[in-house]
Amino acid sequence: MIRAVLRVVLFGLAFLAVMVNAHEIGHTVFARLLGDDSAHYVLYQAQGRSACMGCNLYDSSRVGDIANVLVNFGGVVFTQLLCWIAILLLAGGERAVVKPWMLLSVIGITWSGDVILQLVQGLQAKVPETLPRGPESTYTDYQAVVWFIRDRTGAAVADLKALLLLATIGYSGLLLLATRWAFEIGQGAGRAKP
Repeated sequence: MIRAVLRVVLFGLAFLAVMVNAHEIGHTVFARLLGDDSAHYVLYQAQGRSACMGCNLYDSSRVGDIANVLVNFGGVVFTQLLCWIAILLLAGGERAVVKPWMLLSVIGITWSGDVILQLVQGLQAKVPETLPRGPESTYTDYQAVVWFIRDRTGAAVADLKALLLLATIGYSGLLLLATRWAFEIGQGAGRAKP
């Protein structure tokens, strides 16, 4: 029992490192594709009294508002690609190396460690009146999404946060249904094999 728990914990920690890198690579890829060829990321950076873990470093003044929204959603997009790959693998049944518990761990970690974490950070973040544009690494992803959409559309911050909440609830429901479907299909495929 202790070995099984230790195995899950170690796998979870290793995958968490993969997820953080995938998240930051997503921001960097979107920023570079949309016009900031200087975009990059670092896993940790300290500057004076502030520090960040998983720092997306790009220049928001080099791309437009819609592109900035895409850059700030880019991290979650990349982690959710990992999640959906895990769902497809789960539907394929048990394999020699990749076990269902590993795939379920990937799904749970990418959902709670990114989709939900980003939502919580975005809902509690203050959105200032004036958006600092330029080289920036001090805001959270969904806070920036709300900034750029508000600046582009004039929509109220409270409405945008409510929309993020509803979108996350809807996406989470879809993810749950897809995971359940994949698990049931995968278990059936596992029983069908000799």
